[in-house]
Amino acid sequence: MWADLLPSIAAAGYRAVAVDLPGYGDAADSGYAPHTAVLDTMDALNVERAALIGNSYGGAVALRVAVVAPDRVAALALVSAPAPGVEPSAELEAAWEAEESALERGDLEGAVAAVVDAWTLPDAPPILRDRIADMQRRAFELQARAGDVSTADDPLEPDSSALSTLNIPVLLAVGEFDMRDFQVGAEVLAQELRQARLVVIPGAGHLAPLEQPEFFRQLVLEYLRET
Repeated sequence: MWADLLPSIAAAGYRAVAVDLPGYGDAADSGYAPHTAVLDTMDALNVERAALIGNSYGGAVALRVAVVAPDRVAALALVSAPAPGVEPSAELEAAWEAEESALERGDLEGAVAAVVDAWTLPDAPPILRDRIADMQRRAFELQARAGDVSTADDPLEPDSSALSTLNIPVLLAVGEFDMRDFQVGAEVLAQELRQARLVVIPGAGHLAPLEQPEFFRQLVLEYLRET
């Protein structure tokens, strides 16, 4: 997902690392915590502090890294990240149900199609839809190979009050045409996080880094320079 952005960040003088979380780049073990996997990766690469950028689930993971290890996070850029405590809409529930029901009946391609239909705009170019389908198919295959795995406790559930204690610069971005859940979520996070700035990305849905890559690239580079 981040392959096209990494060279631009590196050319601007930063060390750019894209992390394949457990279940996406390799099979996951029971009891794993994705935010711990990020910190383990930073340790393995001798990275003391970093700015974390995440889209959707990746944004949720980045937020939890900041909660459990705020001294390791220099800044956050969260794109269409879900906010704790926001109840899912009927539209979001339907998207999850279409994916889960296809997986339950063993229809991998049906599940991939459900994901692509839910998370891309109706007029998305075929090359983008195919790219997202390839990424999601690989993730489903890895997750099926791993079998049933459990994840560790969520540091923001059931109490998300730790968000108000974070004193880290946060860029909140959401696509102009994203589901209402994530627009509301961005507004909620903007209220809860002390140093948050909210940006609406024109022409984007849920996957702004892929849908509006040039706008997103400029936004990220300006934000990194500021922070």
